[in-house]
Amino acid sequence: MLGKLILEETIPVAQRAVVTREQTATWADLREQAQRICETQGKLSKRRVGLSFGSSAQSYAALAALDRLSSDVFLLDTNLRIEEAIELSCKLRLGALLIADSVSRATEFKVHELSNEESWSGGSTITILTSGSTGQPKAVRHSWESIARPIRKGVVSAATWLLTYRPNLYAGVQVMLQCFSDRGTLVVPSPDMNAQSTAEFMHDTQVQFVSATPSYWRRLLMFSDIELLKKVPLLQITLGGEAIDQPILDKLRHLFPNTRLVHIYATTELGRCCSVSDGKAGIPARYLERPLSDGTELRIQEGELRVRSSNSMRMYDPLSSQQASTADWFATGDMVEIKDGRIYFVGRKTEMINVAGRKVFPIEVERVIRVVSGVSDVRVFGKASSIAGELVACEIVAGPDQDREALRETVVRNCRAHLDSHQQPRIIKFVDRLDLSSAGKTLRTKTS
Repeated sequence: MLGKLILEETIPVAQRAVVTREQTATWADLREQAQRICETQGKLSKRRVGLSFGSSAQSYAALAALDRLSSDVFLLDTNLRIEEAIELSCKLRLGALLIADSVSRATEFKVHELSNEESWSGGSTITILTSGSTGQPKAVRHSWESIARPIRKGVVSAATWLLTYRPNLYAGVQVMLQCFSDRGTLVVPSPDMNAQSTAEFMHDTQVQFVSATPSYWRRLLMFSDIELLKKVPLLQITLGGEAIDQPILDKLRHLFPNTRLVHIYATTELGRCCSVSDGKAGIPARYLERPLSDGTELRIQEGELRVRSSNSMRMYDPLSSQQASTADWFATGDMVEIKDGRIYFVGRKTEMINVAGRKVFPIEVERVIRVVSGVSDVRVFGKASSIAGELVACEIVAGPDQDREALRETVVRNCRAHLDSHQQPRIIKFVDRLDLSSAGKTLRTKTS
């Protein structure tokens, strides 16, 4: 699909395709780079190939070329050291690994030929690597058709999109395909950009569409010039990747009253499952009653959301750490509840805190703390306890000029009023900012 977009279809030659802080590449540049890779790397045709995939024009050109060569492409994080990338590629029995050559011209790649390649290949697939429970990544294989199925062509021609997600993850690929399908411009902030620099970059490049996690937006709103952000000509904000609460929706609606707000539920395995655009947190419970417009079905079993998706992956790669079928209902690991006609996310199974045998989901505690005036952001996680097994702990980002001790007392009072005893945080720490994962999500890693 990407190969056809860049190498076959009519392109707006001078139109910007990818804009970073360091360089701007046009659609003509993308095509030229993709053609060069096709011509010089024909030996990669119909093979299992790893691609160190960053948010550069060079990476997108390489991906288009490998699609044209009918390669099965595995997207590797560019943050991996070369030794780590080669080791992972060998475990997956890839035939070759492409890594950008930082010494030569920006359009060049070094090709590392690997031994012990799995013999079957050549399906022109795209495999996304995500964290697995065993420490080895899950290798989620999509066809180009399945990964592009949620894309809506003709949204806005030649629009400007901000890429906030890691490009090698499902959400990053989706943003790229949506942008490129309408011949848009992909604006890519540097990973080291702070919130203020990001806001300035968005304003300078006149970003129109932003797809990001709630955590990304909270950080942007806390640490950047709000008046500058309000000058960015946003047409649509899409939230995803985490549970979306009402306060972040309300704040975005207040700041951007003329901007369309959408939140989506999607997973790497299932693709896009559903979207909501009514400005309310949660998913309408009526979505459980019948298949959605694309055929996707939702149901709840023992409190867990299960999905039968029309956009699901082909399979886990046979050499992946995970093996399961999505032929029927897929257990998402997301715990939910129905209240007032809405499906609300309670938390991930893997994030549950066990306090003396009683379950606590961080999201529920965060919702209670986040509404306290003076709290800019919060994360809740489990901390090991020799007596209770685990205790509820939290880190809070206080608003500017807040008296932290007074704020601590207010948080404690609100938790006592709205949470059961085992849900109440026993450890409260104030921090300047919260760490986000590579996917832009709040980290809730348990500590000892």
